[in-house]
Amino acid sequence: MRRRGVLVLVVVTLVIVSAAVVGLYIDSQRVRGTPEAVGKAYLTAWAAGDLEGMRDRVATPPGDFTERHRDLSDELQIISTKLTPETLKRQGERSAELAFSGVRQIGELGRWPFSGVLHLAVRAGEWKVIWTPATLTPGVAPSERLRLTEIPVPGTELLTRQGREMPRDSGAEAYVEHLVGEIDELDETPPTGWAVEAVPLTGKARRLVVFRPPMERRLRTTLDWWTEAAAGRALDGVAGPAAIVAVRPATGEVLAVADRLRAPGAFSAAYAPGPSFAKIAEPAVLRDTLGFGARFKSGMGGRCGTARDSGDPTATPLCMALLAAAAQSGTWRPPRLMSERAVNRLEGIGGPEPKPLPEPVAVQLRTLLTPSTDLPTGVSGAAGTAPATSGTDHAWFVGHRRGLAFAVFVEHGTPDVATATALRFLRAL
Repeated sequence: MRRRGVLVLVVVTLVIVSAAVVGLYIDSQRVRGTPEAVGKAYLTAWAAGDLEGMRDRVATPPGDFTERHRDLSDELQIISTKLTPETLKRQGERSAELAFSGVRQIGELGRWPFSGVLHLAVRAGEWKVIWTPATLTPGVAPSERLRLTEIPVPGTELLTRQGREMPRDSGAEAYVEHLVGEIDELDETPPTGWAVEAVPLTGKARRLVVFRPPMERRLRTTLDWWTEAAAGRALDGVAGPAAIVAVRPATGEVLAVADRLRAPGAFSAAYAPGPSFAKIAEPAVLRDTLGFGARFKSGMGGRCGTARDSGDPTATPLCMALLAAAAQSGTWRPPRLMSERAVNRLEGIGGPEPKPLPEPVAVQLRTLLTPSTDLPTGVSGAAGTAPATSGTDHAWFVGHRRGLAFAVFVEHGTPDVATATALRFLRAL
């Protein structure tokens, strides 16, 4: 009987001990908090500048955790940070990611938007932020440092003739940038702005955000928004280097320049115009009447091409558009991208003058550029090939319709490609 009592006591003791062990195990596996709560609390503390609150929620904060944040704020003159959590993504039972977006106010300069991801994991039974330098500065390599630096910025914004911003990705960007530089050089005190830059140990710094002062000048060019946009989109369908230039026959104003040649060359790179155009006049007439050999004062220079006494002439896409314009109006006119007053200020007074076409030349051009059933109503034009110095031939399409003359050039292309490009351009107008 006594043995039975002892056995019962042992069993009861084992049950109690086992229950305690199981309870301790279960308690050890219980995770305190949730990743959502910890992540949002970290972002709230960050936005409030509560560095100790941030540090408490980091699994293993580096020794210089506080200094890193203070140094960044001092270097970039950060006066406030706004942070917005997004949707949390679980990665198993013990890790998660919380994407967030943020905006840093850089002094009185402006706002710097950024985005990042908080990595969270269970450490010692509770959810913690797994901090790295990328948590503080997303997209910046550990070897890079950030700085706020003063930089030169454009003081001029060039607009279309309608006063609108230039169409995006139209192929006129290099011309606009060059013209802005020429105008800004007239300033005795060029404007400056500020940039946040990531500076590597070696190599060139990259700009993360730029703060520009209000534009000092907003000037209109002769570029027409619709014509420029149509030219740019027409070139989207050309696989190789190509260019389109369009001008107004009555004035010589450049309505569009879409240049996707290997280097900007619609105004300056001269190519063989093809046998038909090469025979429209003697070299002396080309030089005296059609601008060959002349340097233009368009606002950003340019040239027509060459017409030597021996050898075939060469012509730029701009020059070919001017020939089409002369065929329509009966007068050859020099091109310009700005008002006459602005051009004279940029490049000085002078340059080629408008000249009526000699009748034989006018007849030749009208004969060459004729209407066709393959072209839209009211359009006169011609396609052709031109020999290249190497490789396959180049292709041109030159034409005009009421109030518009244009040239399409396709490097190492075919007349069919040049014609198709011209048709896309015209149909987009």
